[in-house]
Amino acid sequence: MAFAAHDPSSAPPSMPDAAREAAPPAPTTASAKLADRALEGLCIGAIAFLLLQLLTFGHGRDQGIYTMVARAVLDGGMPYRDAWDFKPPGIFLIYALARALFGAAPWGIRVLEAAGLVAMSFGLVRLARVWWGDGRIGLVGAAIAVLVHVQLDFWHTAQPESFAGMLTIAALTLAPRPGKDGRLHPDATPLGAYVAAGALFGFAGLLKPPLAGGAVVVMLVPAWAALRASPESGPRASLFSALRAALRPGLALLAGGALPFVVCLAWFAAKGALGDLHRVLFVFTPHYTALGWEGSSPVGMLYYALTEWLQHYASITFVGLMLLLGLGSTAREKPLLGLLLGIIAMHLVGVAMQGKFFPYHYGATWPLTALVAALGISKAWGWARQRGALGAAGFFVALAVVMFARTATKDVEDSFLVRCKKRVSIAAGGFRDQRALDRLASVADVDAVNNRGVADFLRARVPQDRPVFVWGFEPAIYDMSGHRPATRYLYDVPQRVSWAKEEARRVLMEDLSRRPPAAIVVEHHDVFPMVTGDAIDSADTLHDFHALRSLVHDRYELAATIDDLDVYLERP
Repeated sequence: MAFAAHDPSSAPPSMPDAAREAAPPAPTTASAKLADRALEGLCIGAIAFLLLQLLTFGHGRDQGIYTMVARAVLDGGMPYRDAWDFKPPGIFLIYALARALFGAAPWGIRVLEAAGLVAMSFGLVRLARVWWGDGRIGLVGAAIAVLVHVQLDFWHTAQPESFAGMLTIAALTLAPRPGKDGRLHPDATPLGAYVAAGALFGFAGLLKPPLAGGAVVVMLVPAWAALRASPESGPRASLFSALRAALRPGLALLAGGALPFVVCLAWFAAKGALGDLHRVLFVFTPHYTALGWEGSSPVGMLYYALTEWLQHYASITFVGLMLLLGLGSTAREKPLLGLLLGIIAMHLVGVAMQGKFFPYHYGATWPLTALVAALGISKAWGWARQRGALGAAGFFVALAVVMFARTATKDVEDSFLVRCKKRVSIAAGGFRDQRALDRLASVADVDAVNNRGVADFLRARVPQDRPVFVWGFEPAIYDMSGHRPATRYLYDVPQRVSWAKEEARRVLMEDLSRRPPAAIVVEHHDVFPMVTGDAIDSADTLHDFHALRSLVHDRYELAATIDDLDVYLERP
């Protein structure tokens, strides 16, 4: 079915929505069919190209942390107790799965991520076909979602939000479901589908708690459908009917949503690590979140989240949303639109709650946004294709301009297209230029070339069975070198923040006493006030960490300096 079939322009303006939707679609000419095939081919080709780009992405700091926690989990350890980080546990399980399937290679998580994006693309097509009667809208949405995802580049992908977005789309393919007439009915969705959708939302909550909020929006759908089904029964009766319609689906969603949390808590309890989980997620993390709220108000934070999502990333999503706003939506399109926009609103509240506004915090929101934007773009396509080859050609030119007017690529030196070109050159060379790949995985004070240099030095000078210790924020060095960390602390933020450093330093020194490292790496210039609350780097922090400074100076000697990284080896 062509896009124009659900475009208001395909029926006389005076017709109401219901009549317009009942009217047969306008005849599709051969040239229009050819144009539709060209659009489909463009979307599929773009998705394939972008996924190949994704497979070349390296690891940033966060990916290095998740990898090391996953490594500990596969070795029988537990997050927080044996490998420290303050993210919720879901992301460590995903990285552990990738490592179990593909080994220690850093591209393993990218393969799993690419597979998730492919599945998500099918989910978007299904949503558009079931709700709007046109799977092509979903295909356009999938191309937009993958484009924005890949534009975020290596640092802001393979994050908890990245996978939560895929889970959210999967949940929406299960529940709620429209009836056979394409409209919402309170009893159109089996309870089992709500349970399964709830479980997917629950796992999204294990990645980032606010991302489970989509289930709340889904919970309201049966109530809303019941209200629309009985508009003349009086306010009290309508409200009672809505509550009754929402009760069983709501309980099913809650039951499914609770399941991942129950299983996770049971795992931690069985391993004796519940106390560690509590200390990190409910004691350390709230202080970290509070750093972003200093001098801010809830209204201001929400407004900032809204404007960032709407304007500061990919121009193609903004243009699609504006097209939809201008061209309007039909009665059939409104239910899914309301559902998508409601979940987007929940996500933006979650972004504001975190108070950091890192680009990856919006990662789960882009697939939903892409489907909404695709509906607006599809309406413009319906108008353009009716004007023949010239209209279709003009649409493709305008689309190319819009796609790259503003991209979601941030923090790196080169533009998205320049980085694509470099990755294509590396792929053409058989991926043998590791240094070029490392340069693409470097940003700000994080230099993958130098990290690999340190890892190579450690591999050459330190026996493989001896642990090492990195005093800084470069956990990737551990995995690159193959050495185990001498402590649970994969990076030194806990020892640098005011609210945790005294206890964290004591525990760190106990770890180093039990497992003396054969080498200590000290990092300079790793300054990030939004994380530590000050502008002091790791090396300078040693000035008031007397126990560690004495250990380094008394028992180790400087063996190499690789850019910002000093490598100390044990004295003979």
